[in-house]
Amino acid sequence: MSLFSTLSVGASGLGVASMGLGVAGDNIANIGTTGYKHTRVTFADFLPQDVFGLGGTGQLGSGAATNRLSTQFGQGNIATSDSALDMAIGGNGFFVVNSGNQSFYTRNGEFYMDDSGYVTSAQGLRLQGYNATNGSLSPVVSDLRIGSPVVPATVTSNVVVDAVLSAETIPGADLAAMDLYGTGTGTNTLTEAGDAADFAAGITIYDSLGVSHDVSVLFERSGTSDWTWRAVTDATGVYDGTGTAFSTTEDSAFEIASGTVSFDTAGKISAFTQTNTSASTPWTFLGAASADVAFDFGMDAAGVETEGALTMAGDESSVTALTQDGRTTGSLSRLEVAQDGTITGSFTNGENLVLGQVALATFTAQSGLVREGGTLFSASQAAGDPAVGAAASGDRGTLSGNALESSNVDLEDEFVSMITSQRMYQANAKVITAADQSLQTLVNLI
Repeated sequence: MSLFSTLSVGASGLGVASMGLGVAGDNIANIGTTGYKHTRVTFADFLPQDVFGLGGTGQLGSGAATNRLSTQFGQGNIATSDSALDMAIGGNGFFVVNSGNQSFYTRNGEFYMDDSGYVTSAQGLRLQGYNATNGSLSPVVSDLRIGSPVVPATVTSNVVVDAVLSAETIPGADLAAMDLYGTGTGTNTLTEAGDAADFAAGITIYDSLGVSHDVSVLFERSGTSDWTWRAVTDATGVYDGTGTAFSTTEDSAFEIASGTVSFDTAGKISAFTQTNTSASTPWTFLGAASADVAFDFGMDAAGVETEGALTMAGDESSVTALTQDGRTTGSLSRLEVAQDGTITGSFTNGENLVLGQVALATFTAQSGLVREGGTLFSASQAAGDPAVGAAASGDRGTLSGNALESSNVDLEDEFVSMITSQRMYQANAKVITAADQSLQTLVNLI
């Protein structure tokens, strides 16, 4: 090997050392980049030359070169986040984001909602997933759009009563004698009807517009095993068929339903009746559709078991639970991401609704993905076609909401690599210096 070849060998060593420093520097620079995957560089020797010596033929290398730069897709640490749309993948897979013309793949789960309701990355690329309509997921992968949905109001159709009526109550007829709007002329007030009852339970119901109305279910013992009940509300909020309020006087009472309930000797309900006021006197809440409320005490008028558990016992009268199925209009208040990527919205009216599901992509050879910057990768022939599906399905990883995956750069390893490359550079520089000095000596001989 000539001295000039030695200079070339030293120069190749400087080149690979510089590459090693550059890769380490790039990894260290991105140690705080969400979802970043560190790069590893490997080197190989140049094709050696045959050298003939007294002992026979040998081979002498001609330097080194970069062999491969490869992305290492090991798992990064998962840290909690304050944003509900921040997501971290635990295991295999990539988020799929689309620019409108091309799909990219990333482990950076930092997403936002744009002004059109689409879930987007920081670069404005739209996250891909399964959209939902009324809580049902579409089977088609497309731009994931959550928006700011509003859950419509639900009219109350059932009131479920779990209560105990005291068996020590003395039978009477005060409540039955109350003259209320709907079934009478309305000479008695809500207060008077409540005072006449042996027991009262209050609940809020909703009309078809989502407006709330207070209803009191009044009970009176009418016989040994028999009770009467009347459901009443404020008459000023109830309107007849001509759109006229039944009353303009505060504390006026309107009966929306009434009936009887009987118990057996064990205190269990044995018979139940309900008469809706609308059967004889049409009524509605202001601007709302007419709707009758079914009261479930544990048995319907046909003797069929229903929800509710009204009993008679020696205890004091009390309510265990009083529920209804109506809701006011609800706006989105909180998002939650499940492990399978399902995004559920919680609404101000207590409703929970599935709003979409995040899709993940996997590759046969993810090492073949091409870095595009911005923690994005693009598919290539070497990586194979993406297999897109729901998280936690197939070999895809799970998702964590309110979390982000940190870079998988190991700072200690990068420092060691950097020191090694630095020493490699210094040593190769010495080779060049030695060759240069030798050439200078050769020149001086002339």
